[in-house]
Amino acid sequence: MYFDYLTVLVFAAVGLVFVFANMLIASFIRPKRKTDVGLETYECGEDTIGSAWFQFDIRYYTVALVYVVFAVEIAFLFPWALVLGESVSDTGAAAGKGIGVFALVEGAIFIVILFLGLAYVWVKGDLDWVVHWDRREYSPPSTPIKIEIASSDVTSAEGSGDGDETAA
Repeated sequence: MYFDYLTVLVFAAVGLVFVFANMLIASFIRPKRKTDVGLETYECGEDTIGSAWFQFDIRYYTVALVYVVFAVEIAFLFPWALVLGESVSDTGAAAGKGIGVFALVEGAIFIVILFLGLAYVWVKGDLDWVVHWDRREYSPPSTPIKIEIASSDVTSAEGSGDGDETAA
């Protein structure tokens, strides 16, 4: 019993030693860049434009999330498609169980739900990389806006009794 724990401990220790040994070796091997050019954010030969601290567009993350969701769903569809042939023909592991039509309908419902999700994201405009913004030119109102100020008794804050100590 303790031998199982020892095996896990040995594997964990070897893993930690491997990681830290590689980091130590890399610190000796990698080039030391202490010049201004070496310390730039991007060393691709291009001068940086603006600050690197800017807010990314949320659509990038939305598209990435949609990709991950659909990639996982396609990974679920591959085994379903392989087993579907055996289920419909009533052979293999599904022999005699009569689940062929059920498997087909279940897969079709799954695909329809995926399609509806894609259509929703598409119609919402989250897959557009460029925002289509209808910019209307500003034009002042044709009639001037009349602002009326209601006259009221202005009292000092000292006598109002509301606890505000600022003077008017």
